[in-house]
Amino acid sequence: MFVMAGLLSAVTARWLLGLVGRAGSNVVIVLVAPVVEEVSKTGLALLLGADVFLAHMVFGGVELVTDSLNGRSIWPGLVALVLHSMLGIATAWLLAYAGVSVAVVLAALLHGLWNYMAVRLL
Repeated sequence: MFVMAGLLSAVTARWLLGLVGRAGSNVVIVLVAPVVEEVSKTGLALLLGADVFLAHMVFGGVELVTDSLNGRSIWPGLVALVLHSMLGIATAWLLAYAGVSVAVVLAALLHGLWNYMAVRLL
């Protein structure tokens, strides 16, 4: 079920972000995308009764595949896989100790901070 949750969350996040506007906008990258992606990954995993960490990992794997298919270097996709896996670990841990709201908010904040640093450095 975690594969389904990860795949559905990737499709859902891309669709929602497409409705928001230009994907290259720093506001979308730093503020909107982290919230959409973390709510999508965790929400669908919980809704489908799937492992949260593994659903996050599948989501990162989808980013790896799509980056590779779009002709980008493999490195951004591998970084995405690692990032989403680490966020999955953090989210699963926080779910156990602090509840779903805190877990998703903190994961989105960490994700946004990562994206901010990436935008600033690149």
